[in-house]
Amino acid sequence: MSIISNIKYQYNLKVLQDFISSQNYDDYFDSLKKIKKEPSLQLRLLMASGIDAIKNYNKDLFSNKIIWTNSFMADDISYINKFLNNYFDYENYSLNPQYEIMIIDKLKKLSNIGNLNFNDFLNFSFLYQYLLLQDYTNNEPLISNQLPFFSTPSGFNFTKNTLTRCYFYVVDHPYQTYQKIKNNNQGDQNIARALFLNLDEKMQIDTYDNVNIEINKKGWHSHFQSWTDPNVMNSLGGKIILKQELENDTFDTLSSIILHIIQNGSSIKMDYDKIQKFINQNPIIYNPIDVDLSQKEKKFLKQYIDNILTTYNFEN
Repeated sequence: MSIISNIKYQYNLKVLQDFISSQNYDDYFDSLKKIKKEPSLQLRLLMASGIDAIKNYNKDLFSNKIIWTNSFMADDISYINKFLNNYFDYENYSLNPQYEIMIIDKLKKLSNIGNLNFNDFLNFSFLYQYLLLQDYTNNEPLISNQLPFFSTPSGFNFTKNTLTRCYFYVVDHPYQTYQKIKNNNQGDQNIARALFLNLDEKMQIDTYDNVNIEINKKGWHSHFQSWTDPNVMNSLGGKIILKQELENDTFDTLSSIILHIIQNGSSIKMDYDKIQKFINQNPIIYNPIDVDLSQKEKKFLKQYIDNILTTYNFEN
């Protein structure tokens, strides 16, 4: 780093730290936005002072906020992702890739990055979302996610309501999900149990653009409970979408999604004709999986999911 760059960094850091000391967060973020044209400098300043500032600031950081689609398995949200991008008139539905992919693409534009581990998600989630939102001045970012909702002892959560418009959690019948995992692993029950329940608490390692990504999805039951927790749903505008309802009553389910977004402050308008046109052009394909589970398998799974089966009227 050049001497001039370091002087500029130290000067701006002192200004920002003074704003934080006086709890003058409005001026803090106004100053930070003025440095947007120097993204590397802004990133360094955010790393040094921004995370706590975002955590403590109680106003919306941008006029647009993130709309999340969450699920345990990626293909469970593909239809809703396609619908939302069509409804928002985005050119194609690759505009809402997985959260971790968006993070890597963004960070690579700003600096050299190493691998992305789960502690990075825990410690820098607010910062990542702030950086992503800067690129969405004219529209709402639609982001797909498979991580569970998390809270840390230091008070950092997966997201907060100054960054998030609302979210949808799409859930299939747990036996369908388990059977799908089992089928993808040549019918091996031990592998299916390990992946569905994550009893060994292993991290999932994915790779994107030569970056290893460490993902802790938790088991299906923990993942489900994290996003359907009443406090999380109330504070972040959460809505549960049962996959069966989406397939059996597509128009009403998609209409309820748009209504939910509007109720959470989006300026988008309700257009029932547009919803029906999308369904006509993109009829939902219902491909039920034959669930072939022994009573022994069901008994084992019910130790973890029995309350969920009862609460959401999933067939046993």
